[in-house]
Amino acid sequence: MKRFEQTVNLLKKNLADSILELNTPHPRRAFVLLKPETHPDAVSLILKNVERSGLSTITGVDLGKELEINYHMFCGGSVTLKNRISREKPFTKTITDILPGANLYEREVFDLLGVMFEGHPNLERLMLPDNWPQGNYPLRRDWKLPDIPESSAEDSNDTEETKPINFEEAGTIVNVVVGPQHPVLHEPERFSFKVDGERVVDVESRLGYVHRGIEKAAERMMYFQDVFLVERICGICNAAHTTCFSQAVETIGGIETPPRALYLRTIIHELNRIHSHLLLLGVAGHLLGFEALFQHVWRDREPIMDIIERITGNRLMSGFNTVGGVRRDLAPSNVEKTLKTIEAVRKRADFYLKVLEEDATLRMRTEGVGVLSKEDALKFCVAGPVARGSGLPADVRKDDPYAAYEEIPFNVVCYDECDTWARLMVRAEEVLESLNILQYALDNLPDGRLRIRVPRKIPEGEAVSRVEAPRGELIHYVKSDGTAYPYRVKVRAPTLANLVAFPDAIRGSYIADIPSVMGSLDPCFSCTDRMVFVDTNNNKRWHMSLDQVNASKNWKVR
Repeated sequence: MKRFEQTVNLLKKNLADSILELNTPHPRRAFVLLKPETHPDAVSLILKNVERSGLSTITGVDLGKELEINYHMFCGGSVTLKNRISREKPFTKTITDILPGANLYEREVFDLLGVMFEGHPNLERLMLPDNWPQGNYPLRRDWKLPDIPESSAEDSNDTEETKPINFEEAGTIVNVVVGPQHPVLHEPERFSFKVDGERVVDVESRLGYVHRGIEKAAERMMYFQDVFLVERICGICNAAHTTCFSQAVETIGGIETPPRALYLRTIIHELNRIHSHLLLLGVAGHLLGFEALFQHVWRDREPIMDIIERITGNRLMSGFNTVGGVRRDLAPSNVEKTLKTIEAVRKRADFYLKVLEEDATLRMRTEGVGVLSKEDALKFCVAGPVARGSGLPADVRKDDPYAAYEEIPFNVVCYDECDTWARLMVRAEEVLESLNILQYALDNLPDGRLRIRVPRKIPEGEAVSRVEAPRGELIHYVKSDGTAYPYRVKVRAPTLANLVAFPDAIRGSYIADIPSVMGSLDPCFSCTDRMVFVDTNNNKRWHMSLDQVNASKNWKVR
């Protein structure tokens, strides 16, 4: 709270002439409307004077005659800097020269809303396919589905030729393309590595291969329907997304969630975290060729999945959270079973932490590999275990408490080694911390209601909701126009925050280290990608609107 108040006072004192409007409608939340083109000054002021501050994401909103660009700064809470520009001439200054971590966020707003960021080093498509019509922006309010040229299934977002390499012409630098389909990638994305011998010199990433248009779909669904929609952004982090979205709606509507529901949200949230971290530690073993570690960790992940199934009725998509509370209660018999399982998992988690600390081969493959310095972590605004592995104690649960975290004691795990080993160690220790949080929450679970009834129509307003998902800070921005349908829903998953730092982390490493460094970031690409419909008979693909999806019956999805 101290850093948040410091930030607000700093803006009032130094930029009073540039502030058109400043509101703090909710605790640790401020919205600041600035005069046009003064946003770089506000961003610089915060970065230079507020410790551990940075950019969470950028949201573009179509207001009709104007486009509003919201810069969500984290500083113990969230301060949203608003910059409005003409819809007809959507030009504004980039902040990538001040904060390189804004690179992908500005490209996303450019791609989906058509805002031109002057001075951006690489203002190119990020989400949409390369054959998408120019001047057609899906997140504008008057958007209609365009006629997109049919393309064969062999076409892709790749713009580089795949002809054989002429090593005499290429010199010492060779381009190695990994993806979008590759055994090391569990989801389709494309990375173009520039290598000199066995060393990686640079890398360019291309997103957008499985983008699902969830933000646009959310505008056409009612709030209670959107809870199920955002849950499907990520299977592992489903509780994080529903918690984040529900909190935003509750904040706008002034809805007070019952204490028991807040504890139950915390419990399912931490079960998601343990599930995710154990999954990643197993994958890390697989990527390093340590198959025994992979098999054992995934075996010991199963009891956590069993707990989730007992509490929610489902192993993966829990359908647990809702606006105003939770849908299911936790029976006393389940509490006892869960506590016994926690103790069994704790013994195994202690063992895996010891393996990471003592196994000579594992440490040799990860220590000093994929180094991301503390300074670079701040510059790129990375989140979660990636930030904490670089010595930054950034954790939304501590910095901006939500659910029941303000009442539950726990430690923020940090390592100063800044390498792949540190990022794995953070996750291994956090499994133990999450088990402690679970035990405390179960032992101190309050009585009372599970949820309260909420109206379908939500009052006019806006809210920024933040939670600490397994991969880091997850942010949902929701804007309401007073109807049962949200005016704008913005989701920024942690992977997009961490991916911008990948080139710096991998640069100078060996080609053989690419899988482990990438794995240590724990990427989840489906969080921000698109959906493609494929005609398997005629070998063609195309895009469809939500109405067309609902009306269609004879299509297959690949």
